[in-house]
Amino acid sequence: MGIRPWLARNKRVLAAAVLFTVFAPVPLFAFPLALLLAFAPLRSRSEALAAAILGGLSLVWLLRLGTLPDQVVRASVVIAGLVYAVGTRFTAATVTHRALAAVALASVAVGNMLYGLGSSWAELTWWVERAAARLARQQEFGMWMICYGGTSEGTQMPEVMGQTVRFIADYHPAILAVQLMAGMAVATAIYHRVAQQPRGTPLGSFREFRFNENLGWAAIVPLLVILSPVPAAARLAAANVLVVMGVLYAIRGIAVAASGLSRAGRNRSLSVALSVAIALMILPIALTGAILLGVVDSRMDLRRRWVSPQASR
Repeated sequence: MGIRPWLARNKRVLAAAVLFTVFAPVPLFAFPLALLLAFAPLRSRSEALAAAILGGLSLVWLLRLGTLPDQVVRASVVIAGLVYAVGTRFTAATVTHRALAAVALASVAVGNMLYGLGSSWAELTWWVERAAARLARQQEFGMWMICYGGTSEGTQMPEVMGQTVRFIADYHPAILAVQLMAGMAVATAIYHRVAQQPRGTPLGSFREFRFNENLGWAAIVPLLVILSPVPAAARLAAANVLVVMGVLYAIRGIAVAASGLSRAGRNRSLSVALSVAIALMILPIALTGAILLGVVDSRMDLRRRWVSPQASR
């Protein structure tokens, strides 16, 4: 197949890869993709070449010097990528479950590495907050001019930026976990379109996104920890896990909504566009609603009931 027909058939996946690079480093999906191609059976020359190029570029990034957060990100990419590739090669688990297992093992391994090297979560948080604050100072003036036109109405901008910096520092592990899982999803989508004999469960349709309801314990247990009289560090760690699960439930809720809108008929595109516009205007409410819808779907499997009405009886 020529390059142009291939690009035309896979434009959505390529668009997702480009969008991913706006929010995270390219190696977060390039390295897992290189490993998936390297572990694929009966590799063709093009697959081997793609794996070599992606692996080489990722290796250059991995070997660069950097601060403690940089090294944590790189170690997490290596460990999570290896676990995910092995899980893809030898198990039939879904993409979500493979990605969660990879992130969980990477978190434990990196946490032990930090402890063994004499570092701590507090030191990691300090480094992240310092880097985020430096970036915020660089962007603060531009945002003030764009949002408020340089008027005095933007006097609260430093406070807002400070809260954002603190959030990024406190929830850096959760943000990294979400980025890693997104990178694995993009890598899987490309892998199943490039490899001649791909292994593992493919990504599947977004409207059918779901995960095992037993993963709900990964949200219940951290919530109990947060409400318990435990040290602040334990509550913050639990809050990071809760953020990751909240993102997964929100995605599931959005998938349920997208599935419902897909049944709206002729005006489906207009309905989707209108829903996105409304969600952006009331983002906090929309996000909460998506999480709640995801939680409800994990118990009731709404999409199955829509397809099979007798299932609701």
